[in-house]
Amino acid sequence: MSANKLSVAATLFLCVFTGTFLLSRPAFPDDEVCSIVKLNGSSVWYPISLREAGSEILRGVFPDVAREIFKRLNVPVDVGDRQPWSRLQVLLENGKLDVLAGAYLTPERERLYDISSPVMKEQAVVFVRKDMPAKPQSLEDLVGLRGLAPFGASFGKKFDEYAEEKLTIQRQSFDDFAMNMRLLSEDKADYLIETVREGRRMIEELEADDVIEVLPWPASDNTLHFMFSKSSPCVSLFNDFNQELNKLIQSGELEAMVAAAVSALNESQ
Repeated sequence: MSANKLSVAATLFLCVFTGTFLLSRPAFPDDEVCSIVKLNGSSVWYPISLREAGSEILRGVFPDVAREIFKRLNVPVDVGDRQPWSRLQVLLENGKLDVLAGAYLTPERERLYDISSPVMKEQAVVFVRKDMPAKPQSLEDLVGLRGLAPFGASFGKKFDEYAEEKLTIQRQSFDDFAMNMRLLSEDKADYLIETVREGRRMIEELEADDVIEVLPWPASDNTLHFMFSKSSPCVSLFNDFNQELNKLIQSGELEAMVAAAVSALNESQ
């Protein structure tokens, strides 16, 4: 092939590649800019994102980190009201919500949203009654038992796929997530899949320490992230947000912010 033909071919490839890249993100009108970020998160996920009884104030690790980063970016934040988890995801996908404060990483979410660097790791474990005759030693031992898990919660691709294929897990939409722990304590289920900190908080709240125990092996290990809607003009802030988040991680400030958020939540209980 001649040099001229090579040049033409390279130019065509570049044009096609550039066009494909530009089409990968929605185009927003010039007058549609991100002047304020609509943020929301779970109302019941300790210490990630939660609202205390009778309060609409969103607290926790992720709301605190988001407010700090957007403050550094000089962008105001509007925190939405209490919504079911499934509703928040619909709003995010449709661009009615700009940023979801705290979610596990899954292949589907990676496809639908812009995902931040990991903010923290969270381990999901198995809670059982202490009087259970034979304690499960692995996920395989949960097969055939009656399980519970929070409605709408994902515990990572590997666990979700295994649970879908092998396990019997009820996921009911309770206003109070502690209801799952209460059902377990009343012998209406054999086990509960829940994050370590949230599960232990429930046990303390229900005063069920003599009844419930956590098994000493993880059901899954997951990282937690911010999710930006690709259908919102505020997705233009994603790179700057993620850069600021990485600065917090590298400086050690993020670790201190996580500890401070958990401490503040514990003191308020």
